[in-house]
Parts: sequence; structure tokens; C-alpha cells
Amino acid sequence: MSEKQYNAILSMVCGMLLFFCFLAFMGKKSLSGETIDTALSNSKYSSNLAHVEISHNGKSIFLQRNETGSLWLGSEGLTQSLDGQVGSQSLVFPVDSTTIREFIVAMEQVRPLSLISQKQDKDTLASFGLDGESGYTVSLSLNDGSTVSQVTFGDKNYSGHRVYLKTPDSPIYQTQDQFYPWLSTSGKSWADMSLVSLPLLGITSENLVQGLTMKFFDESEPEKKIFSPAEEDFSFKTSRLLGLRGGSLILPSRAEGQPLVGEITVDTGFGSRCILRIYQGAYSQVDQGVSSYYLIPEYKTSALNYGFEISRLNYGFEISRLNYGFEISPWTWNNLRELAR
Repeated sequence: MSEKQYNAILSMVCGMLLFFCFLAFMGKKSLSGETIDTALSNSKYSSNLAHVEISHNGKSIFLQRNETGSLWLGSEGLTQSLDGQVGSQSLVFPVDSTTIREFIVAMEQVRPLSLISQKQDKDTLASFGLDGESGYTVSLSLNDGSTVSQVTFGDKNYSGHRVYLKTPDSPIYQTQDQFYPWLSTSGKSWADMSLVSLPLLGITSENLVQGLTMKFFDESEPEKKIFSPAEEDFSFKTSRLLGLRGGSLILPSRAEGQPLVGEITVDTGFGSRCILRIYQGAYSQVDQGVSSYYLIPEYKTSALNYGFEISRLNYGFEISRLNYGFEISPWTWNNLRELAR
């Protein structure tokens, strides 16, 4: 093949690719050029939001705020909201306060939406990832059950920087994609993964921890140590403990029948307590050793003092529904052991 023929074929291939790209672009560009500036959720409802549900392909995650607005709980594995019966196979966990706050702010931000299509047929919705199988539907509602926002997010556009979306009654729009962090039905995406949750303890700072008790049973001689704020390195130990995070969420039943290897108790000056029970976890056939540990937190409160700005009755009700634990690595386990030294 001569150089001239080669160049001609190459030019033909490039032309065809350009044509197909043009068709793809034309198929998903704004049909009218219409743009509206709006928020996906009205900020006037912000302080009264009580429920968030994210659904995708038949799976949902539910987030619920307690009556004082100080605590969000999430549930994965339920077929209804947290108002329904919580079974032993349903994860119920504290929601990360920063994650939920940033999500609500993003939903309330006024943003430009560009009109893409007025069509609502099944094939059109599927082509933009807005059908029941592909899309993520986000619903925000109040305590009385009234829905104040429902948005379905679909595919990203050809540039990867914008996402298609619609409400039940709207046409198809696209807008700047800032929602990827929250389009998930996985509990880990929403959970407070700290081994000790400060909101569940009812405190806002590590300085309010007043005692640490550590017991370890994996050695021939059981080890128990008690630490108080009077000790020089107490602040260091507290800070290090509160900085540790779990690797993944598990159901507490996962630890049933496993050897208990450690127990760490965190006490505050306000009558609240967190007990971390650590069990031997998965065993590696390759390394012939423990490859992970299971950590199950338990929170207790005093009948007289439940912490800052938290209704005693409601707070006790909320934490009684918790049903979660962590799988942690040997590295995290070793860090916990070192705190007793």
C-alpha cells in the first residue's frame, strides 16, 4: 500500500469517527437552549427535613433525623423507613454529620439547569440513565411524611462533567455534576466510620472524655488498664483512639461465636459511655493468621444526663435502635493495643 493510499484510508476513518461523535453529541445536547436557575430542594424546609431516601435498582438507603435535629441515623437493608420494624439483619448506624450537611447544602444550592428533552417515554428516559434500573432517585421529606423534593439523577453527559436529571413532573435537564459523592445506597458512603462516634456520646470534643478502660484477652495473661485525665499522655491516647476508623460496616451478628480479644470503654463527664468490644475476625488461609477483627460499639447513657441539646427520651430511643459494627484491619487492632502501653 502506497503512502498516498494509507493517508486516504486514515482520513476516511478519522472522518467517520468525527461523524459518529457529532451524532452522539447531537443526540444529547440541549434541544431548545432553555436554561433555568433553580434549587433542587427549597431551603425553607432545611431545618424541618426529617427523612432522606436514596433508591437505585431496587435497593434503598434511609436516613432519618431525630426530633432535635442533632443526630442522623441511617439504615441499610430495610424495606421501609426507620419508623418501621428494625430487624436483626438491618444495619442501623450513625450518619456522618459532614456528609449529610454537605448533601443538603448541594441540594439547596441554586444552579442552572439546561433543558435536554421534553419526552417522557421509556426509551428516552433509559437513553439518559433516568429509568428505574439506572437512575438514582433522591427523596427528601418532612416528619409528617410530605415529600418536599424528589429528583432522579441519570448518566453523565459526553464531557463527564454534567449529569442528567429530572423530577416526577419535569422534562429532562442537565446540570453541573456535584452529586457523585451522595449517589450511593451503601451504608459506608453515609456512615460515621469513627470507631467512637462523638455525637452518639453526646459530646463535641475529645477534651470531654474523662476516662479510658482497656482490657485485652488475646494473651495468656489478661491485661486491664485504666487511664484518667490526670495522666500526662491521656490526651494523646484519647486523640489517637478517636481518630481511628473502621474499614467496613458489618452486622453485629457477624461477631457471634468469635473469641473476644479486647474491650475498650470510653467515659465522659456527662454520664454517657461507649464500649468497644473487639472480636477475632476473618482468618487468612494464605498467611495462616487473623486477617481482620470485628469491632462492635455499644452506647449507654445516664438517666439523668444525655449530653448537649439532646432530648433524653428521644436520644435514648435513637441509640437503642443502633445495629452495626466495624471490620477493622490488624493495623488498627495493633494501634488499639498500643494505647494500653
